[in-house]
Amino acid sequence: MKKLTFIALIIFFFIKANAQSFEISVQANSGLSHYTGKRPVHSTFLNASAGTHGGYANGDGDILSPCYGVDVQWQYTFKFNFLIGTQLGYELLSNKVDINQVYAGAAGGTSATGYSDEHNGYFNFNPYLGYRFKLNKVRLDVLPGIEIAPGTNTFTTINVKAGDGAYYNKLSPYYGGAPALEVRTRLGLAAYYQRYGITASWSRGTDIRNYYADSPVPPENMEIFRLGISYRLR
Repeated sequence: MKKLTFIALIIFFFIKANAQSFEISVQANSGLSHYTGKRPVHSTFLNASAGTHGGYANGDGDILSPCYGVDVQWQYTFKFNFLIGTQLGYELLSNKVDINQVYAGAAGGTSATGYSDEHNGYFNFNPYLGYRFKLNKVRLDVLPGIEIAPGTNTFTTINVKAGDGAYYNKLSPYYGGAPALEVRTRLGLAAYYQRYGITASWSRGTDIRNYYADSPVPPENMEIFRLGISYRLR
């Protein structure tokens, strides 16, 4: 432990000695997210309990759905415009699936129309290395990195009408608890003018489903597109 602390201090002092500037920014973003791979589905049926107005879809969705996030960014700029930094924040990702049937208890399947939209909350830690291009008065940062995202909570929005006239629109908790930790690759872009900036990023998660399965399952990856605004505090 003492050795790791000593190494961390050396890295910190090296950064301080060679950095030309230190920046702190606050950011907010919105975008679209969904699952990709062979396992997610575009349409499926809703598992519902008889007499209730809730349920859960039989599979994760590949339809793009809105996502939102906020974060704080710390960044050092070195000589020759190289960057090192991290973002720490919270975001709510979603994946949507169309519902074409409802199964409620022993009643069997009933035709239906509507959708199920699953929302997953994550804390997001995003370390990165990058490079800054200077275009007149605009600074353009290219920021490849990774995301380490432990899950916090999950809930599902349902809007389904069955062929027998029953509505399913009750907000439902996820019965398996919070989503699992995700590790994602990320490419970020940020354009700044004075203290104001516009940000964009794309992220793709690693396939974690096989780590928890008793036998191999088809791959599934979270994909996220973000667009946001930034304000530099320092």
